[in-house]
Amino acid sequence: MALIASGSLLFLFNDSAKVSAQGPPYFPLQQSWFNVVDTYWGSSDSKINAAPGDTNIPLVVTIQNIGNTTVTGLSETLILQPPFMNMSGGQLAKSFYEGSISPGSTGSAQFFLNIGQEAAPGEYVLAMRVDYLAIVSGVGQTLYIAQTTEIEVPVLIASTHYVTIYSVNILPRETQQAGNITISGNVVNIATTSSFYNTNVSISSPAFSKSTFIFIGQIDPNIPRPFSATFQIRRGLSNGTYPVKILVTYQDTLNVVHASSAEMTIHVQQQTLTPPVRPPERRGPVQMLIDFLLRIFQFFFGSSMATVSKSY
Repeated sequence: MALIASGSLLFLFNDSAKVSAQGPPYFPLQQSWFNVVDTYWGSSDSKINAAPGDTNIPLVVTIQNIGNTTVTGLSETLILQPPFMNMSGGQLAKSFYEGSISPGSTGSAQFFLNIGQEAAPGEYVLAMRVDYLAIVSGVGQTLYIAQTTEIEVPVLIASTHYVTIYSVNILPRETQQAGNITISGNVVNIATTSSFYNTNVSISSPAFSKSTFIFIGQIDPNIPRPFSATFQIRRGLSNGTYPVKILVTYQDTLNVVHASSAEMTIHVQQQTLTPPVRPPERRGPVQMLIDFLLRIFQFFFGSSMATVSKSY
């Protein structure tokens, strides 16, 4: 096998290829091009919606070879941007296509991504680099040319989650330092055909002395599942309004972990005790006369006589 590099192109020939002084025998060669013809989350048998907070979710990208040569050895790299990340939090996701794609045919590659919890629903466009070998065959000879191209991949994040949180109650709404509150509610699977597994409810707030996790397990469609937990407010907390976040994570049959969340607030107000106001003492005529005489005695005979008389 002989290998010749020319510029950014790499030429590979089999053992029977012959290179003349005028250059390779197959020029000129048109570069292969690709179109993205389909993108979806999940698999061909189970397409799913992607929503903020989803992790380990597969993205399938199908491309069509619109060039004039068969291609092989395809290596596809998604160049990610927020809110998308690869499984380790990086900005590149790679996939390889086994086999060849002839002109006019299609091939699909699968990527596994995470979506940030704060992602906004809508359509995003990601760049994808495709490295491949273009195949050119002659009489008893085959030429492989390494090429690279970049295409745009549309990606959709849905606004609807499969599980909703509703009927949330916080009692009491206002509490004090070291006081207790109870948070309860329901989660329901609004998917019409799918059950979800390993469902967990976590409740947290900077006002709580600790967070909690509530394991629910399997949730079937349209069957509400209740949750409830009691929390202690931290000691030494300043008066004010504090957020409370409820996060529900659940897993589908593709091992994708979905997330739904809800937020509300509680008010912390330290109670201050004020002494009761004593009503003025009611005095009868006799008591008023005694007080008058005591003041006269004090005027003529001094405070000691008034004290003795008052004691009597």
